[in-house]
Amino acid sequence: MANNAGVTAPNTPARNSGLPAELKSTPHAVGSAVVSEHIKTLGVGVNDVRPWIGRDVQNFKRCGADEILQQLLERCTDPSQPLPPSEKSMLLEVSLKAVLPICNGPGPVPQKMKKYLTEFCNAESERPSYCEFTQIANTALVALSKVNVPGMPAHQDDDETDILFHTNDTANISQEHQGKKSIRRPDVVVVSCKSAQDAVAEGQSIRNDHIRKYACKSAPKGSNFQWMNVRSTLEFKRPKKRIPPPPSAYKMDYVVPAVLHMEYLKETDASAQPTDSTSSTSTQPTDSATNASAQPTNSTPATGPAQTSCKASNEVQNISDRLRSSTRSSTKHRLDLGSTEPSSTKRSRRAKEPQSQEDEEKKKEPQRLHPVVQNGLYVAEMFAGHIARQHVISFIVNNDIIYLWWFDRQHTIQCAGINFVQDLPCFMVLLFIMQRMGYEQWGHHPLFEPTPGHEGEIFVEDKKKRKVDLHFDLKSKDRTTHFGLRGRATTLFPVKSRALSALPREHHFRNETTEFVAKLFWPEEARQSEPEILEEVYKIAKEDPDVLGHVPEMVWFHRFDETSTAIIRKALGIDHAGSRVLYIIVFRKLTPITTLSGDEFLLAWWEVVKCHRALWKRGVHHRDISPSNLMGYRVGGRFMSVLNDFDLSSILRISSSTRQGGPRGLERTGTVPFMALDLLMPEATAGEVEHLYYHDAESFIWVLTWVCLRYDKGELLRKGRPLDEWLTVDAIGCHEKKMSFLGMLRRMRPTRSHGGNFNVAMHGLAMILTHIGPFVSVPTDDEAVFLALQNHVPKHVLEGNLLSAQ
Repeated sequence: MANNAGVTAPNTPARNSGLPAELKSTPHAVGSAVVSEHIKTLGVGVNDVRPWIGRDVQNFKRCGADEILQQLLERCTDPSQPLPPSEKSMLLEVSLKAVLPICNGPGPVPQKMKKYLTEFCNAESERPSYCEFTQIANTALVALSKVNVPGMPAHQDDDETDILFHTNDTANISQEHQGKKSIRRPDVVVVSCKSAQDAVAEGQSIRNDHIRKYACKSAPKGSNFQWMNVRSTLEFKRPKKRIPPPPSAYKMDYVVPAVLHMEYLKETDASAQPTDSTSSTSTQPTDSATNASAQPTNSTPATGPAQTSCKASNEVQNISDRLRSSTRSSTKHRLDLGSTEPSSTKRSRRAKEPQSQEDEEKKKEPQRLHPVVQNGLYVAEMFAGHIARQHVISFIVNNDIIYLWWFDRQHTIQCAGINFVQDLPCFMVLLFIMQRMGYEQWGHHPLFEPTPGHEGEIFVEDKKKRKVDLHFDLKSKDRTTHFGLRGRATTLFPVKSRALSALPREHHFRNETTEFVAKLFWPEEARQSEPEILEEVYKIAKEDPDVLGHVPEMVWFHRFDETSTAIIRKALGIDHAGSRVLYIIVFRKLTPITTLSGDEFLLAWWEVVKCHRALWKRGVHHRDISPSNLMGYRVGGRFMSVLNDFDLSSILRISSSTRQGGPRGLERTGTVPFMALDLLMPEATAGEVEHLYYHDAESFIWVLTWVCLRYDKGELLRKGRPLDEWLTVDAIGCHEKKMSFLGMLRRMRPTRSHGGNFNVAMHGLAMILTHIGPFVSVPTDDEAVFLALQNHVPKHVLEGNLLSAQ
């Protein structure tokens, strides 16, 4: 494709994928990536993603308080000059010394801080503590604006960069996700002073010192915050009525909290899967568990149930007898004692949730959520509010301990807790960092979003030193956003580009549209890149008529190496296997195959089956067949179907076969509702089942069945859709749902526009039934499987003679 885009796909360097060599296939990853990329196409509700968000945050990594503070301090300095470990430690030491006068002394600021801290400790319930906490934080920020530390940027008296904490527990923050609306109410948000002014001033100019007076009040009705303006959120948990008061004076010693890290159920076996979102999951504690665990210790853990199926390393450890502090020095880091905390329950909401876009969506959201899950939902909203946000920092406040959570597209990192009442200097350094963080340090990509709400033209300098202009249409109805945490986090935007429009095209591409779509996503670095795989696909297309015209046209791509999620993990000493990096690929625009009906749809489906078979025979294995990946375009009135989305594909002779070194990458290959039954079993989720051609062929049958039952005249049914439950369960749960479905085939009725197509689907489902049971095995003769599918497709469709059939 060198003539088409003027670039050549890079060869993916060999990397350690972190997978055992004996695995036959990629184990299933877990979390929101399973369904969140298909909200629009599959009819997934936003609340359906909630149990999967729980899986995203379940297996977090841990780091010490000093380690994360040092890394955040370094990120505020000159990014082109990385600091050696000794200088990072010294920078933290100097920062602690600089904030100590604000914590101690007879002056008005220390006295005011002590007053607010005492009022926070004496609060008898959770809600009053929001205001006290915001007063503590905002008072500290004002004082910190006058603090200067060598190497750190000076405070900017700029409404866009200057931040404040603002209560929000009674105000709705809503957002659209592929046509579905979410409504959430975080307890406290971190916003810029300008955003706070816009929310409370109603068009009037208010000084920053006055705007802080409104911080304890939620934004007036109709002037709520928007997720794109929220820098961070704080989720509170207050099981204790009284908290020990602040000390008479503070030192620079780290006060080790009784519970160093919050705990949430860890994944230990295949059975620890999320259930249907309408039911109570194993992570939801009973009332008795909640009450029993709220003990008046010095720093009370969040309440929650006993850990089920957790290893000893995840059990609660009592460290109340451990040393309360460890002396800092410029050459030693503080010790992370590795304690854990039992999981807790989100309190019952103070007021009835408002009506969402659909009443049934409202019913799916449970009234109680674990604070770790609730925090994850807020983070997913902050990710979705931006075109290419790289990471999000959020907080959970449990009694007098604040826990920092780092989220990116690889997994979650939890920082050891900071007792902001007993260890105010450490908390002040955290606030100092937040105040000096620029827009990029908050996770916003400096190219795609150099300033809040940027929607103008951007320029990307690619590997050939060419400046490519890109103008995204962020408000288009064709925009596809992502709601989730881990995974590829694919987003699609219509895009215009003078430079790309001028590129020459190769003759074998048939899509005549001049419209482009930009795909931004975070693939695993250990996998072959999608551009590399597409280069091989294009070589095959030139030689095989079943592939020619049935694959997407890649116009241009770029990899942003500086976004690798391995960078922060290497700095923190955390395993970075499965690291991800941001890519952008520009394609010519395609149309979903689900917009078709009748014979036209069946022909389009069959042509993709043929294209897939031809590629499989040449070693290109797609392995992610779903309605979202079946697209197309029109040429002279004829619909040309396209097998789309090769970012989870593999080329057999290079990487994917065990004969060639085993699977690469940690991400699951497949969309759960359409995966073959054989791949939904526990041994498959563990990577012990080889992915065969039959498995993809079965996926095509499930896709055909899905469309016949859920789409009518090119539109997704709004009510009474069958199979919705497939979207809200894990792999094993989906296997059970599908087996139940196969037992009720006679009761299934297709939509009017897909009546004939469902006959083909029924024959395919009958083929699946013949390979179920303990005494049969999945067929390994690929050609026989393909011919079995072909035998059930009507002759006039095979010949493409649709007009005569009509």
